[in-house]
Amino acid sequence: MKNAGISSKEASATDRGGSLWGLMVVGMLTCGAAGAQDASWSVHPALTDRWSLQLGAYFPKADTTASLNSTAGTRGTSISFEDDLGLDDSKTTATILGSVRLGERWKIEAEYLFLDRSGSRSLSRTLNWGDHTYNLGATVNSEFNSNIYRLSAGYSFVKNNQSELGVVLGLHVTDFEAKLSAPNIGSDKGDVLAPLPTVGIYGAYAFTPRWLLSGRMDYFSLNYNDYDGRLFNASAGVDYRFMRNFGVGVGYRYVDYDLTASKARYTGNVSYKFNGPVLYVVGSF
Repeated sequence: MKNAGISSKEASATDRGGSLWGLMVVGMLTCGAAGAQDASWSVHPALTDRWSLQLGAYFPKADTTASLNSTAGTRGTSISFEDDLGLDDSKTTATILGSVRLGERWKIEAEYLFLDRSGSRSLSRTLNWGDHTYNLGATVNSEFNSNIYRLSAGYSFVKNNQSELGVVLGLHVTDFEAKLSAPNIGSDKGDVLAPLPTVGIYGAYAFTPRWLLSGRMDYFSLNYNDYDGRLFNASAGVDYRFMRNFGVGVGYRYVDYDLTASKARYTGNVSYKFNGPVLYVVGSF
């Protein structure tokens, strides 16, 4: 569902960002094709280099449902931010991923990505959000923002010059912020920082010293103190090294949250899914 509340300025910026990344990737692939000879190195650099940095353009589609209870404990309405409030269900955003190898089998990864959206819509039903009631027909402005940080340590129990397979323990921290406002009614916002520990597996296989297939899956399910939640994160990608230390790639990522929080600044539920392709550039040494 497209968001009628997105400004032409924001849409133009998104288009320019997508076009820029497209031109970068096409240019790099052209350079790689122009010099497509057998690699002068014998092992794919991702399997041996100590430091790696990946910058990407992510094109996810999102599905967001949330509720915010009142301070008196009244249960809030379960709201689809795309269907009820007009948030755009797709957006282009940036990602950054860095990793360092500690010896032959251990490695540490850190990642950051964000997804911020806003919308405006005349309501087709009455919504209870926090301490406010937004009646049928009211024009409501909304925001749903998320900042995602991931830190993990992995151990490769299979590691050679062509493949790698390991297990990973991590911390997946997400900062959610959801807000509704309307003239003559007021606004209410809920925000929560959710630190979710994860366990997962990762792997990579080099078809040649230039081509690499990689993937990772993380999972979490826990009921502890102020949180009751589940998280599933999966990604896969293929990259091509047009130079020993630099390459380009394409991948796909799927993330699924279901979190109930009982915090001072957010008491309610968030069900949040997003998935889509990613284009990236990678450098390592």
